[in-house]
Amino acid sequence: MIELALILSVAVPLLLGVAGLGIRLGRTLEGTQVTRDVAHMYALGTDFSLAGTQAIAQTLSRDFTLTTSGSGVLLLSRIVKVYQADCTAAGLQNCPNLNQTVFAQRLVIGNTALRTSSFGTPPANYIDSQGNIKSVDYCKQSALIAAGFDQVLSLAQGQSAYVVEGYFSMPEINLAYEGATGRGFYVRLLL
Repeated sequence: MIELALILSVAVPLLLGVAGLGIRLGRTLEGTQVTRDVAHMYALGTDFSLAGTQAIAQTLSRDFTLTTSGSGVLLLSRIVKVYQADCTAAGLQNCPNLNQTVFAQRLVIGNTALRTSSFGTPPANYIDSQGNIKSVDYCKQSALIAAGFDQVLSLAQGQSAYVVEGYFSMPEINLAYEGATGRGFYVRLLL
């Protein structure tokens, strides 16, 4: 009887840990797939400023609710590198963001309180209802610089990158172990 108690005292927590890890792995894969699907749609020109396309993203996210009070957030950004031709087209003689990577578009689907972008958050007053940022603004406003983006991907003249960052909260599956950070999972895709 003592042997059974000793074995169960180890086996039950081990079994629960494996089950929790398996559930978390499945939800992590689902979050990655949602982010990847939305990233491909975004890079191919899907307009996520429309309620209908946001509803498609919400349907894809099944276990994670992409609402303003939900358990997930998707941050969609188009990032460009500013060159002299951009400054000239914007009518600027002085171009402070010359050779900088900047946000040209930002859309958010879901709960913005969960996480911000790893590259910064452009101020809302520069973003129109479709998520676009005017070229005259991204050529001169330092607040629109995508901080640290050049270390991730170097853009050539005329190129832009479509970035989708996803964060999915999983508080009900919290594996509190040494070195664990947060109660969710972050994924980023660049196209």
